[in-house]
Amino acid sequence: MNIWKKTLRNAAVAATVAATLLGVSACGLGGDAASSSSSADSDTVNIGVIYPKTGQYAEYGKLFQQGFDLAVEKVNKDGGVKGKKLGLKYYDTQSDAKQDAAVAPKLVSDKSIIAVVGDYTSPASSAASPIFQQAGLVHYGFNNSAPTFTETGDHVWTPQIGQDIYQKANADIVAKKAKKISVVYIENDWGKQAYQYFKEEAEKNGTQIAYESSYLPDSTDLSPILIPARDAKPDAVVNIGYGPDGALVVNTLRDKLGYTGPFFGGQETSEFLDNAGKNAEGTIITGSFSATGTKDEKAQQFVKDFNAKYGNNPGNFEVTAYQAIIDLAYAANKTEPTREGIQKALQTVTDFPLYQGNGGTFKFNTQTRRADNIDPILLIVKDGKFVQYDGE
Repeated sequence: MNIWKKTLRNAAVAATVAATLLGVSACGLGGDAASSSSSADSDTVNIGVIYPKTGQYAEYGKLFQQGFDLAVEKVNKDGGVKGKKLGLKYYDTQSDAKQDAAVAPKLVSDKSIIAVVGDYTSPASSAASPIFQQAGLVHYGFNNSAPTFTETGDHVWTPQIGQDIYQKANADIVAKKAKKISVVYIENDWGKQAYQYFKEEAEKNGTQIAYESSYLPDSTDLSPILIPARDAKPDAVVNIGYGPDGALVVNTLRDKLGYTGPFFGGQETSEFLDNAGKNAEGTIITGSFSATGTKDEKAQQFVKDFNAKYGNNPGNFEVTAYQAIIDLAYAANKTEPTREGIQKALQTVTDFPLYQGNGGTFKFNTQTRRADNIDPILLIVKDGKFVQYDGE
């Protein structure tokens, strides 16, 4: 918790400096409107998007944009928001905290924007949150799993499952498969916090962590930390990180170090599957959605629509992005398509349509500003694809 409180304090300082120095110029960072949305068009309301179109997290930005664009098409096909067209205004931040803080004033100054979604990483999102909070603009961090993300203020919300819940599920499935493990995790605020949650649950389960080590996000050779991980003779190796580094971990273990045991890690992206190849087979992760396993009718329709538009099944990142836009459009239609209307709806609406988990509907806990009934699921790689796993 101390890590994230420090992060939030630093984010607030960065945001204050950005707001003071930049005003509405946002250092020249520009956005390109998806669809025909324009701040001068009174018949259109917009949602601002901060996301990594370029940079090291560009793979996630691509997945997010697919979900966002499909959602806007559905909303407008169904009548828009209170008779107005819904648009998106995209801002490429590379999911970098400095860029998020710099671009936030520009979104605040655009009165056509009724809410903001993004960013990919929680530290980047948290750098922008204080500016949105001060302006009374809802910041909907749909991908931000840091449990402390919403502590900035009452206009900061997320339907994302917290890492405390994800890592409990992760540690519990690991405990079913292994008594002794080696763990490696990404060296950033998110990774350190996620590992602490995992470690606490592992200790409760009686799982022995024989070896642990962090690694830098831009590492290219992980042999020095993975050799002792292998030599600890674990029943399984656990990686807590993102997709690209997860692929590097498992490839190093399999191809260079001869490790053949169970592996838990990576992410549900084509980038991870492509980079890891055959080494990904049998990998188990926690997630929130399975295109082939969902039994919810609206989620099944989403899968069909996604396939028709993009030619492949959606995964966790696409569905959370899609749901974020559907959530905010639903909020606007329940109240009014204004900044005040979005905030009121998130505080009062109890039947937001839920596409993740078991489907149905969800509502927010107004104290934590997190969804109160979205549960994680398990996914396993079989024949080069992630499918839902029953845990047995």
